[in-house]
Amino acid sequence: MIESCSKKRMIIAIACLIGLSVLVLIVENELTPSDTRPHTHTTEHPNTTLRELCWMREEVQELEECQPCTAFETTSGNPSVCSSAKYRQKINCSKTGEVFRKCDRVVWLEERHFWIFEAMMALLGMAAGLATMARQKILDHRVVQRIQRQVAAGV
Repeated sequence: MIESCSKKRMIIAIACLIGLSVLVLIVENELTPSDTRPHTHTTEHPNTTLRELCWMREEVQELEECQPCTAFETTSGNPSVCSSAKYRQKINCSKTGEVFRKCDRVVWLEERHFWIFEAMMALLGMAAGLATMARQKILDHRVVQRIQRQVAAGV
């Protein structure tokens, strides 16, 4: 079935599929409310104080998105959540005040990694396509040369 499609139809079909994929990604990203995305905050570190666990018993306001801890924060242990976790989030508890809590993922970092992966796969796909086209050109040239030799030999 696919062999009977012209080159123009194949390019149009591929462009439509790519466009549809991008549209689905955009719609999924926009329609998923931020409060339904999973946020897991753990309390497994033994040096965690009651002040740092205020988010479990008080109203909280997120002051910063989840951010990766810097190398300095990890080695110094300030804020203390960075000594046991890779990511931290600054929040404001209604009674306790500003504290940091652990978080398991950084949305913008995951999105960046996803788009880097997509770009690499697109480049790899283009390179494979170009290599295929170059190889097809070489094979076509060899066929033409073989036919010319046969015609010259009088076969």
